[in-house]
Amino acid sequence: MKTNDAKSTIYPVILNVPHAKQALKGREKVRFLSEFAREALGRSAARLGVALPRLEKAENGAPLPVDGVHWSVSHKSRYVAAVAAPRPVGIDIEQIRPVKEGLADRIADPQEWHLFSGDRQTAFFCCWTAKEAVLKAAGVGIAGLDDCRIISVEGPDRLMAVFRETTWRVGFHHFRRHLTAVAANGLRPSWISPEKRNARPAP
Repeated sequence: MKTNDAKSTIYPVILNVPHAKQALKGREKVRFLSEFAREALGRSAARLGVALPRLEKAENGAPLPVDGVHWSVSHKSRYVAAVAAPRPVGIDIEQIRPVKEGLADRIADPQEWHLFSGDRQTAFFCCWTAKEAVLKAAGVGIAGLDDCRIISVEGPDRLMAVFRETTWRVGFHHFRRHLTAVAANGLRPSWISPEKRNARPAP
């Protein structure tokens, strides 16, 4: 691995799903998206200077580190996202879209929502993807949602969340009505996405 200090850069990779593959259905689509997400993971690992020859998961589905390298993947119909890192890391991608009334109350409480400003849909998915990324980095599933809280919003590209007494830094990448969140502590994401002009380290 190239480096493992507190200022290490990681490389979350976002890939555009080929148009012909977006029309797949059911298990065939899930299988393709899973494989394509692993291709994105391979690219992220290569930029980090490591290889991931095998990928295994714990009984709860959490990714297991490979020779000290942590990893996380996520996918939607149009995009997949993945990241490799020298420390626990989580990634989540979502399309920004209308959501049902009342769902916001299940994701966060009024005190958390008060931290956000601007477009309500974008705020919802910032909160949702951040918590998903944190729970992935912590190695737990969505069952841990009630124990994850947003504690500060530091602008459109970064917030802080806490899960079971551990504080997590979450960085965002906004593109084409989609949002990707990466939770990692002491690591700076340099995004590699369909919009290359945004592929730069976060502050």
